[in-house]
Amino acid sequence: MRAAIEHIELERLSFPLATPFRAAIRVIDSVDVVLVRISAGGLQGTGYAFAFGGADLAPIFATSQGLAKLLKGQDAARTEACWEVMHRSLALVGAVGPALAAMSAVDIALWDLLGKLARLPLVEMLGGARDRVAVYGSGGSLQLEQSELEAEARQFADQGYGAFKFKGGHGLEEDRRRLAGLRETLGPKFKLILDGNQQWTEKEAIRAARAFEPYDLWWLEEPVAAHEIEACARVRAQSPMNIATGETNFGLHDCTRLLNGHACDIFMPNLQRVGGITGWLKLASMAHLQGVRVASHVYAEIGVHLLCAVPNGLTLEVLPWWPRLFVEPLHVDAGYAVPPSAPGLGVTVDETVIAKHRYC
Repeated sequence: MRAAIEHIELERLSFPLATPFRAAIRVIDSVDVVLVRISAGGLQGTGYAFAFGGADLAPIFATSQGLAKLLKGQDAARTEACWEVMHRSLALVGAVGPALAAMSAVDIALWDLLGKLARLPLVEMLGGARDRVAVYGSGGSLQLEQSELEAEARQFADQGYGAFKFKGGHGLEEDRRRLAGLRETLGPKFKLILDGNQQWTEKEAIRAARAFEPYDLWWLEEPVAAHEIEACARVRAQSPMNIATGETNFGLHDCTRLLNGHACDIFMPNLQRVGGITGWLKLASMAHLQGVRVASHVYAEIGVHLLCAVPNGLTLEVLPWWPRLFVEPLHVDAGYAVPPSAPGLGVTVDETVIAKHRYC
């Protein structure tokens, strides 16, 4: 199955949001993307990395160009070897931030290509622990009024979703009021998630967790700054609900500290911040050995494969406003997502969308 990498094509895309999305520490006006396409053996694999704005995307694109030159001629089927080549090449600049995102996008494309070479969907190639995974609706922008917030949550519920995530950041009392309204609207069985987006100190996070206890949160997400791993562990120890974090921790070392520090009940690594699919799999195995469940962060079309492949996959995040790069929509039925059955990621790049959103 040897197939030498012949060509790596890179494109920059921008997806302005019709309505900016407001979280506690950032207002998102656009999602910008580096799209990576790797050709070998007459087939092509696709991956991508994202940033919120062109300025943040620029270093990702620049590093992707260097990695593309480095990998030409390498065996596309040897994903682990390619990952090590890329990781070593970044040793002097650091395999973090934009450099890690670029590496991750290439790694995702290699796994898509490997699945096509093997004629297997990614989920089956990785072992296939299950054939579907529960989804949750992710939204709840801070700019929504209470009635709009409840309507958004109700829309997910009406579509069969069993859980909804919204942003905290209006102050403790207002956040609690919004949570109370959602609980009353959706009933006791529907799962609610509040995303702190790293806004609180350790003491503030503990106070918030206790204030939210009556409303039965499924989890409280990123209660403190992502790098404050020891503080997050202490918050977890004193919180009545699950604590989820990991989406803004970078690289294997940082995430290993997070898991070894018992800082979360639910681990949610972001694909482009842990080294793509190769890095994600390493960390998912470590979490499994520690009895920690894994949830996704964006990347739904890839996460559906990964969460179904591993035994500790918990739930898939679905964001309606996230860029749709592929022709095939995520298949969701009765609150569960099912991985595509076509080889690799099982999706086709939507060339019409790419042409419309390509950088000029």
